[in-house]
Amino acid sequence: MRAELSRALDAYEQAKRDFVGGQTWADALDVLRALDEGRHALACLDALLTDGPLPERMPLCFFDARHGRAVRQVRWAPPGGIARDIAVCAADAVRLAESPSPIAPRPEAVVSRLPGAQPRTATFPKTTPVSAPQPQVSGKGSSGAQTHQLAMPSYRPALMVFSTSERARVNLRFEDKKGRSSLLYRLSGDGTPVIARIPLPEAKKAVAFRVFAAGGREAWTATPAPLREVPRFHGEINGTGSDVVHYRGEPGPGVLRYEGPSVIQLEALDDRLAYRVTVAEGSAGEHTFQWPGRGYFQVRSAGAWSLSAV
Repeated sequence: MRAELSRALDAYEQAKRDFVGGQTWADALDVLRALDEGRHALACLDALLTDGPLPERMPLCFFDARHGRAVRQVRWAPPGGIARDIAVCAADAVRLAESPSPIAPRPEAVVSRLPGAQPRTATFPKTTPVSAPQPQVSGKGSSGAQTHQLAMPSYRPALMVFSTSERARVNLRFEDKKGRSSLLYRLSGDGTPVIARIPLPEAKKAVAFRVFAAGGREAWTATPAPLREVPRFHGEINGTGSDVVHYRGEPGPGVLRYEGPSVIQLEALDDRLAYRVTVAEGSAGEHTFQWPGRGYFQVRSAGAWSLSAV
């Protein structure tokens, strides 16, 4: 409960800081995302106080962040483009059901009132630049020709949750290596859809990446997520492809088992989810190593693996 309350207060403070600026479309998006983060934190706090289920986290509306949080996923394609799943608000979902044409942001003046701040007015352009960061990025297959930009959330540190609708093999290449051991991440569902958590240690407002899909045109989605999305374990955990795990055990011997191509690496991350050191590495088989202690660890592989404490 304290963590959710702290997250809400931090988000509202971030919104006030972001509201001071040149009143550009990017400035407004930062404010809206921070406010949305604060509202979600308070909703989580209410759920914890009443022992209710935690609210589902949806991004802001794909077409216009001023519409508020999305309520559902719909299938949509831009003129001449490829259909993909996008998250939209209730009004845009109705409009798309009636007419599948694209919905552009409206050029209107928006007045925002933040805690402890005076009202300000900002006028936004009619369209959002194609290269503008998005709170959720989605596509279908990819040759790596396009650079995508995922907007960083107001909370830090954060993860990227990358998932596909069907089984796939995907290479994810980031544009900036800062805080990472490598630019390239090999993701594989090993016969199942991909779901991978990738650390986002950068302090920038957006992270740029490219997607290389090995055949097929499976739909994929990249979404920021908080640390609570990381699976925790004490004794043993298993998975497929690259992922992030939270080891809750004590320092001591461990075993890494791997079935897959190339090599697997187990990397220790610092409290900002930045790369610290490689603690285990090897090809298919069983490898022993030493757990340095509790913390977040990144598995980098293209096959099935398991981790255990001895």
